[in-house]
Amino acid sequence: MLEKLIKSAIISSRIIKIYDEKLDRTVRPTLNIFIRKPFGFGFSTMAKELEEKRLANYVNDFTVAGIIGTVRQGRIYTGSLANSGYRLTIFDEVMTLENKAKKLLNELTEQGTATRSLQGYVEKRIEKAVTGGKYIAEEGKLTLQIHTSCIFGTASEQILQDTDIKMLFSRCFCLNLTMDKEEAIKLKKEGRKIRVDTRRIPEEPIDKVVLPEDVNNLLLEKMEESSLVPETEGGYYTRCHDDLIRLSAVHCVARNDKEINEKDVKFALQFYNLHQIGYLGTQLSEVALKILEICNGKTAKEIAEKVGLKKSQVYKYLNTLLNLNLIGKVGDRYTKRI
Repeated sequence: MLEKLIKSAIISSRIIKIYDEKLDRTVRPTLNIFIRKPFGFGFSTMAKELEEKRLANYVNDFTVAGIIGTVRQGRIYTGSLANSGYRLTIFDEVMTLENKAKKLLNELTEQGTATRSLQGYVEKRIEKAVTGGKYIAEEGKLTLQIHTSCIFGTASEQILQDTDIKMLFSRCFCLNLTMDKEEAIKLKKEGRKIRVDTRRIPEEPIDKVVLPEDVNNLLLEKMEESSLVPETEGGYYTRCHDDLIRLSAVHCVARNDKEINEKDVKFALQFYNLHQIGYLGTQLSEVALKILEICNGKTAKEIAEKVGLKKSQVYKYLNTLLNLNLIGKVGDRYTKRI
């Protein structure tokens, strides 16, 4: 499921606009993911591999100037974020960013822009085009408009104590990953590998994906049927709905279409409960996510063979997934809940 989510975020960065017919509105298409991960997870290794495949831009700057850029003598000098157009942007250890940079991430995920104040006044408007966006410098500010989806990572336990990061967390599809000793040893033996099939990732941006009213109604009906997040937290459900629309659009584009249908919604709904437990802060291991992905009517023995574990080990993960209502069991076979 982790790799499927990462691929979805990459595809979403190639979608310019999602049009919601029901409410006559435009939905921001970019899917953002927030990963709380254990120390030693190999996040930077994953980020570098995606960057080497030209699917992502791994940003290592921790200041606003380094991320956005600057203006000197009437000329715009680009920052690291300028390389993110129509790609995934990866930020690691967001808790270590300076405060202004944290606020910048909220602007980026909400508006698709990143703005900084300049020390000097810009006498006349300056523009500079970059792939997937442009720079505008005027009246003492430099703004980068950039079309990108993001993955944010942190190993900190204090994210909810930081107002800016807490707000960022609420705007993302969140995963709270754990890793036990057995998984850590396996990671050190095999290394961190990310397998993203690039065949269905469009090479060129997609101008618009349409969400028909009847398909949106189906999505909303399914969301009403079950919930894990308290019903009093309505704000969560509005943002979850938008994320499910984005995932539906991703599946639509992957099958080379521009109008979301019932199959696309079904793809998105497999993430619904996972989205909720992520928001609630429930922890899952990467192995549990892999098992969740292949729970499509398989037995414990078949799942064990698929993930390379003993049957007795697999039962531990299956019981966790059952208790979280992420999978169901009929006879001796396990299936994702949709």
